[in-house]
Amino acid sequence: MYSVVFLILCLSLPGIVRSDGNCSATDTLITFDDLPAISSAAAIPDTYYDLFWSNFGYILASSEPFSGYQTALSSGLYDAFNSAGQPMTISSPANSNFNISSFIAAAAWYYNLTLSIYGKRNGTTIYQQTLTLQPTNSSFVVLNWIYIDAITFSTSGGTQDPNSGDNGTQFAMDNLCIDM
Repeated sequence: MYSVVFLILCLSLPGIVRSDGNCSATDTLITFDDLPAISSAAAIPDTYYDLFWSNFGYILASSEPFSGYQTALSSGLYDAFNSAGQPMTISSPANSNFNISSFIAAAAWYYNLTLSIYGKRNGTTIYQQTLTLQPTNSSFVVLNWIYIDAITFSTSGGTQDPNSGDNGTQFAMDNLCIDM
């Protein structure tokens, strides 16, 4: 009985599925573990993987115990996050597009954190998805958005995890699958 209910629930929420986060054969897996070693957090370089990264940080997940940074960590040591809880964007060089397949995500500090994602081409939003993240459970987010030149991630809402020592609307991301 419970398996049927779980299956129905998964089919009704196609954007969020639990998985190991492996990419397809044509995608590039970005784990953020090839960035310079750090002991806490730093900015992702502007042209990482030949894309432009705005307001993206990366963090040593173990430097923030009892946080969603450890929850989202799917490989290696580092996660990406939205610096200061502000919107972050990945964009491609002029006259080029990319596809985004999936990523692993978790709220860093807040329960029921809203993550809004916008895929754009030539300044026009052509894709949009909103989901709710938790600091204690990771989500495998499947987008399969094609021919975009920018993707923006924006967070809002939620309530602070009483067991964490920090607060803010940051979310953690790992195992980003893209095709450039």
